[in-house]
Amino acid sequence: MEYILITGASSGIGKGLAKSFAERKENLIIVARRKELLENLQKELESKYKIKVLVFIYDLSIEDNVIKFYETIKKYNIKTFINNAGIGEHNDPWNSNIKRIANLIDLNIKALTLLSIMFIKDNLNKNKKLINISSTVGFEILLDEIIYSSSKFFVSTFSEGIAKNLENKNYKLKVQVLAPSSTESESLEEMLNYANISQKEKNKLIINKKNKQKSIEKLIDFFFKLYESDYTIGIVDSKEDKIHLLNNYFKIH
Repeated sequence: MEYILITGASSGIGKGLAKSFAERKENLIIVARRKELLENLQKELESKYKIKVLVFIYDLSIEDNVIKFYETIKKYNIKTFINNAGIGEHNDPWNSNIKRIANLIDLNIKALTLLSIMFIKDNLNKNKKLINISSTVGFEILLDEIIYSSSKFFVSTFSEGIAKNLENKNYKLKVQVLAPSSTESESLEEMLNYANISQKEKNKLIINKKNKQKSIEKLIDFFFKLYESDYTIGIVDSKEDKIHLLNNYFKIH
């Protein structure tokens, strides 16, 4: 039995991906921190689509949990591994909470890197796929969210570099990276809970960002355009209704 694995599947893009793969009759492995949300999603998808959904409750910002989670799921035949879990940060770096920064680095960078490497190591010569979720701000500098932007820049360069390295060495495993623009999600409100700005400024920022956000449905459409292609990189256009599919973005030596 084959599975699609999605981290951060309790809400937002991760939940949208889980539903879309379920519609395609794909069995799922989903992981996140919030047990009730994942179990409700499991019941919904198994009942509606008659598929198998395996649920794992882990906080992947904790390194031991990352290792334990992978050791638990590596016995399953995972044909696509999607690293989606992540958090944002909207503060000047010097005004950010140190624990929040550490948590962001542990989840956005460390967990993604460790899971990617372990999956790659076990599947180098198999026709499988690893997809890491970056962001459009992982291909540019966003001054209002420097720490988040920098973490996603790592995801972008790491994923493209790994993809090119595997290709150059003729391994079968494929790596792709999707860079969504601002997308409908509760993560915006969660991020702003930690922002050192007034409520008036938060409200203004929420309105501004929501006016620019893509729907989850549209983002999922873009995901599958990348997923079903041979391209390495998919960057969602923040202004127009399209995705840019590329094989190279960064200069590679």
